[in-house]
This record gives sequence, structure tokens and C-alpha cells, in this order.
Amino acid sequence: LGYGFCHVPATPGHHALACVTWRPRGSWRERLSRRLVGGGPQLRSPEALAVGAADRFRLRTEAAGTVHLQLGVLLRHFGRYGVQC
Repeated sequence: LGYGFCHVPATPGHHALACVTWRPRGSWRERLSRRLVGGGPQLRSPEALAVGAADRFRLRTEAAGTVHLQLGVLLRHFGRYGVQC
């Protein structure tokens, strides 16, 4: 498990995105516990990272993989495509 951030396209259509993820590194005890039991250290307020991206650079992190997203973006005519607002 990890955290990631990517921009959603502002143009209509089908989009393929790759979102690189990361997780807090934690101490050696937390890393051992994650391997044996699962879980691991979590951020107290992950919403703050979206607002203040500079705070991310103070964290000790490790790579957690890449999530590949397939998005369909609609900007208008929602009813035509069966989307209810």
C-alpha cells in the first residue's frame, strides 16, 4: 500500500495514466512488522500533501510501485452517456 498523486486530464476522451506511488519508510522495527504482519506506517493527514507539496520532501519514503489508470473524461452531455448528476 502507498500514496500517489497524478493530475486528471482536463480534456474529454479516454486517457491512460501511470501514477507512481510511495510509502513512508518508517523505522527498522516498523519495516520488519510490515513484512511479518502487514500494514505499516501511515500519514496522519494525507490531505495536507495535496495542498502543500513541499511537505512531501521532508519525509523519508520508499517506492511502492506504479498504478496504471484508464480514465474516461466527460465534460458535458452527461445524460447522453447515462451519467446522473
